[in-house]
Amino acid sequence: MRAGHTVPPVGTSSQAAPIRARLGGEDELLRFEELELLPSDYQVRVHGVRVPLTMREFETLLALAERPGRVVMRPEIYGRVWGGEMPRRDRSVDVFVRKVRLKLAVASPEWRYIHTHFGIGYRFTAERVPDGGSK
Repeated sequence: MRAGHTVPPVGTSSQAAPIRARLGGEDELLRFEELELLPSDYQVRVHGVRVPLTMREFETLLALAERPGRVVMRPEIYGRVWGGEMPRRDRSVDVFVRKVRLKLAVASPEWRYIHTHFGIGYRFTAERVPDGGSK
């Protein structure tokens, strides 16, 4: 983040919209609780620490984060990330959602961001894990 540009955190409501901030020029930051996405640089940070994601993992996360609170169907995610129509019985979206979930859970065990709607798709909202992420 550039000096002088601060973005306050989103409240704890699971339906809270992301905060979008312009960081000079065309850079845009999406922030959900402790999670920040900077699409122009393919960067994800949690608690200010960069979370390494591949380009496809980042695109999968972004496809969901740009539609917070809305269920995004698997074919829509596939089209956004891989382009074209999703082949029948393709599990690419599920595999990449699982990879992103694991990386975010390691970086921020107290928050859950991606929620499954079985047979439909995935929904992105920041929800605090009831036990604070401890096992």
